[in-house]
Amino acid sequence: MQAQEKKVSSARAILIEMVMFFTYAFFAVNWVAGSTLTPQIMKYFNLQSFASATFISNAITIAKIIGNFMAAGILVKLLPKKAIGLGSGLIVAGSVMAVLAPQYWMFILGRFLMGFGGALYVVYFNPVVIHFFAPEKRPTVNAFNNVAYNVGGIIAMLIVGPVIRWLQTWQYSMAFFAVISAILFLAWPALGEDFELNRSAAGDTEKYTLRDALKEKINWLLPLTYSGLLTFYIVLLNIFPISGVTAISSKTLSTLVAVGGVVGSLLAIVLSKVYFKRLPVIRWSGLAMTLFGALMFHAKNDVLSVIAAFAIGVVMFLPVTSLVLIPQELPNMSPAKLTTIMGLFWALSYVIESVAFYLIGIAIDKAGYSVGLTIALVLSATFFVGSFFLTETGRAAKKKISEFRKELFS
Repeated sequence: MQAQEKKVSSARAILIEMVMFFTYAFFAVNWVAGSTLTPQIMKYFNLQSFASATFISNAITIAKIIGNFMAAGILVKLLPKKAIGLGSGLIVAGSVMAVLAPQYWMFILGRFLMGFGGALYVVYFNPVVIHFFAPEKRPTVNAFNNVAYNVGGIIAMLIVGPVIRWLQTWQYSMAFFAVISAILFLAWPALGEDFELNRSAAGDTEKYTLRDALKEKINWLLPLTYSGLLTFYIVLLNIFPISGVTAISSKTLSTLVAVGGVVGSLLAIVLSKVYFKRLPVIRWSGLAMTLFGALMFHAKNDVLSVIAAFAIGVVMFLPVTSLVLIPQELPNMSPAKLTTIMGLFWALSYVIESVAFYLIGIAIDKAGYSVGLTIALVLSATFFVGSFFLTETGRAAKKKISEFRKELFS
């Protein structure tokens, strides 16, 4: 009977993970689709400068910052089922408002609501992972969650064009993806469930506030490390495809980056089974990402451009699992504490990215795409530099394998 309950619980956990994964993936589809449709949206709302158009993406980013800060409080007040449902519902509501907006400010408000929902979702992945999945399963689940946005980016790049040709307007095209998000929102009430938030795996109960989180150095180092990668990634998805500065289609190279990201996440799953240190993966992947970025931007050879683009995706997503495992592996970690830490992590990361992305937009207006892309490339180096200051939470491979065998045969 106990084995059956465990099996049911495991199946439910997988279904919960699937709904959350695809909800966030199609949030990404809507965001990337909106960015891909920037010329049409600019024309519809009579926008003249690229810097003005970046407010469309920054509306989501600002909403994410606010949502990230508020995520832990909302989770504690509403509990997981309603909190996650709220995030999904806001993604749908914001998408619909943006599609129906007759004026630019209403479009921005719709994107803001959508971004707020996405902010809650990306934070709530973490308490779900540590509650529903055993430690040895978490690297795999984290890897899938980390690639959810990338999967959405790939879907957007592959089908936004055909959908636009089919439905003719940007409104109908974005509404098409909003309908899919609505279906996933309706599926959540049947699957979601509440769980204890303040108890760690060791059984300890600890109240951990945002003020407590702000006092810990690790909670500043994590976003400072990640923000450069985040800026580089958002530039590659939203600005690079329309830049036309490379030997072959920039849009094709962006698609290759996204595909490489999926491969990188799959490699992260494999790597997590045989290598248990976190910082070396972060450090050398970060260095490789910046170097391959320089190669892609300046290569005159088509083959080199393709190889560099794919490699960027791989080394960009390979280390993210290691990065998010660091707070999960800290002592006495509970779902509520992890939500507070990750909410702060995402909020600070997006504060830095939001400022950088807008400045890159200004640089593009004044000096062209090459200058803006170079700024993004330089910022990507924070991932490499930050790895020298983070805490190593991984254990030696020999000890980890010994413990795994002991659990397996006990």
